[in-house]
Amino acid sequence: MNENENLVAEEVTENVEQTTEETPPKMFTQEELNDIVGKAKARERAKITKQYERQHERERGLIETLKTGTGKQTVEELDDTFTKFYEGKGIKINKPNYSDGDIEVLARADAEDIINSGFDEVVEEVDRLTKLGVANMSARDKATFKILAEHRQSTERSRELAEIGITEDVYNSQEFKDFASKFNSKTPIKDIYDIYNKTKPKKEIRTAGSMKQSHNDKGVKDYYTPEEIERLTEDDLDDPKVWEAVRRSMTGR
Repeated sequence: MNENENLVAEEVTENVEQTTEETPPKMFTQEELNDIVGKAKARERAKITKQYERQHERERGLIETLKTGTGKQTVEELDDTFTKFYEGKGIKINKPNYSDGDIEVLARADAEDIINSGFDEVVEEVDRLTKLGVANMSARDKATFKILAEHRQSTERSRELAEIGITEDVYNSQEFKDFASKFNSKTPIKDIYDIYNKTKPKKEIRTAGSMKQSHNDKGVKDYYTPEEIERLTEDDLDDPKVWEAVRRSMTGR
């Protein structure tokens, strides 16, 4: 009986060993691991976002009730009103005392965390804060929004320029950034680059006896259309009056 039991045990052991040898552990590529981790992070962030949105909806409802009851329009006004009211009754209000520098540091940390999560996260947070409205933002929200909105605009503009073949060393150069800062933020970045490119020195080939007529010969206009700006020469843009008129035409100021 014992011999039979031993034979069965050995047979089972051999089968288990064979099965183990025939099914090696699953090996994941780095891309598969990144995908798994990314999906896990996305699920966790979506869960936190939903919880935050539910909590925020309740808070926003309370704020709207208080606005209606007090006639105040912003969170700052509500805070000031109720702080004075309760302190007038001898109740001490304990609040975190953040300096402007503290708020800036905290906001930058918040913004960097979102930026590191990917551009889609930046877009989502900027849209959320935009929907919330400046009047309902805390000082930290406002500082975070400013950083994220600038990052979003810079990224979108860089992508637009990359699409038309402009290299990163050009559109990320300090010279181009300084030039673009002179224009209204609503001015298309491609139009700004076209004007910037015209200001760069280029070799001009002239045929013998020919002279290219400058736009300055016709006088400086008060307003230039995009088509007229395209036709301006480098010499035209070297004229401070022409350049100022072009800038005014593009920015509306």
